[in-house]
Amino acid sequence: MNQPTRIPIRIKYSPDFRRVYCSGAYGAFNGLDFRISFFNDFVTQTEDPATPPIATREVQIEVILTPLAIKRLKDLLDKNVKEIEKLVGEIKVPERPGVEPMGSPYL
Repeated sequence: MNQPTRIPIRIKYSPDFRRVYCSGAYGAFNGLDFRISFFNDFVTQTEDPATPPIATREVQIEVILTPLAIKRLKDLLDKNVKEIEKLVGEIKVPERPGVEPMGSPYL
């Protein structure tokens, strides 16, 4: 039986390529594709000490993936998390009061 022909893949970065650091993500499936947005949270203290600080969630980028692409991304992330936890121990997910852990769009 013949082996399938392997086609080499050349990696090329788009002129628009950028690298961003993000502290979190949220996403959802809309029936056609999966949309995942990556964000950073920051807190701004007002000048008036009686006024509570303002939390801002700044979305850096949104990525739209096919169901197959999201499945492959999940597998890649699962593999990498296992490798990281072998090195540094279990990554604990902090509890977030008032946020439902399952079914929540926040990752």
